[in-house]
Amino acid sequence: MSENAQGLLVGQLERELAYYRRECNDLGARLLRLQEEQSQTFREARRSRTVAKLIREAYRLADGDWTPNDIGVPMLEIIIENALCDGAALLREDEGGESFRVIHAIGAGADATKQPIMIPSPPEFFFTTARTPIEPLAYELTSILRLPYLLWAYDKPTGRALILGSRSESNVSRPFEAGDQEFIEGALSVYIDIVLRKQAEMELRAAKAVAERASAARARFLATLTHELRTPLNAVVGYSEMMVPGSRYDPSPADRGRYSALILEAAQYLLKLADGILDYSYLEQALPSLAPEWLSADQLLASTVALASGESHSRQVEIRVMPVDPALEICIDPVRFRQVLHNLLGNAVKFSLPGQLVEVTAERAEDGTAAVTVRDTGVGMRPEDIPRALEPFQQLDPSAVRAFGGAGLGLPIAKRLLEAHGGELTIESMPGKGTTVVARLPAERVRERLDT
Repeated sequence: MSENAQGLLVGQLERELAYYRRECNDLGARLLRLQEEQSQTFREARRSRTVAKLIREAYRLADGDWTPNDIGVPMLEIIIENALCDGAALLREDEGGESFRVIHAIGAGADATKQPIMIPSPPEFFFTTARTPIEPLAYELTSILRLPYLLWAYDKPTGRALILGSRSESNVSRPFEAGDQEFIEGALSVYIDIVLRKQAEMELRAAKAVAERASAARARFLATLTHELRTPLNAVVGYSEMMVPGSRYDPSPADRGRYSALILEAAQYLLKLADGILDYSYLEQALPSLAPEWLSADQLLASTVALASGESHSRQVEIRVMPVDPALEICIDPVRFRQVLHNLLGNAVKFSLPGQLVEVTAERAEDGTAAVTVRDTGVGMRPEDIPRALEPFQQLDPSAVRAFGGAGLGLPIAKRLLEAHGGELTIESMPGKGTTVVARLPAERVRERLDT
């Protein structure tokens, strides 16, 4: 064979070899792409199964008896179990933004700092890999759990964030990637949804408890009011029937006078009861309309005690005003604060026995506040009953109520009016030893007159 023919044959073989080499390379590239597509499909399918499993397990927490604050740790346990990572934390944005606090953390980084973490512009989603540059954002986020590889999700409307961390990329069989956004945002959304649901449940329970207490208060009020109204009304009706012309009774002039006095007493009691109920009903409207002015404490006590002297004399109970610094002045609404004192004195007199003493004092404390104290040695009450005594329409002892009367509004009205002045009402009492009630005014409502 000539050299020319041999050259043609070699050239043909080289072309065929190049052709098959290209075909082989194309086939290999197609196979590699197919493997990558299969791997990506597998990862997506696994991620979807993981998300579905996480949601299913997490929502079981919503059926448990958890508080919103208790949900965090079991939620993180479910997330770590499904994500196969080394640590996780839930964060809450501080008021004003740009800083976060770790509220729950487990696994690696569970002892994460409780100090605010500054993140000026928190991203909604972020992840790090071995190729992530060490920029300020990556540095701040990786410092939370002190782990180099992380997933981060942030919900701006609620200010909540979730971060997962791993020590190495192989810890979860693959590096974190953009496709994990569905998983971590889904986990954060489920957590927020469960927390909001639990908060709603707590609010509903609280509202139910308030409604039940209101219903019980109404029932107590109606029961008390029925008795308090029936007793004087029976007296009015009964004595009026005996005095009406044509009655089968024939009362003497002396009896008519006595019956008239009893009718008047019953009517005055009814008026007093109605005034108490109206006072409490209009309390919300009265509080903003306070008209405070500076008054001498000793003159205020003297005038208020004088108004209560009639009832104290009829019950044979002495009210004694202890010496008060004449320079002491308090800034109060005269009408409303006198109502506070009158209610406290009325209770002290009502629950004292004939011959007992009620003491009234007013003094300035070292912290600048002023305390007006009403102390009696009457029937008293148990310390555990004091909170109930401050609620409207509460009657601690039905037998005492029948003996002393009243709708149970004196202390609640006094407490609300005193709080409107910025003060507070405290009570100490023991059965058989009496009760001490202190009406304390804040320092800004107390001063000493300089011209004494």
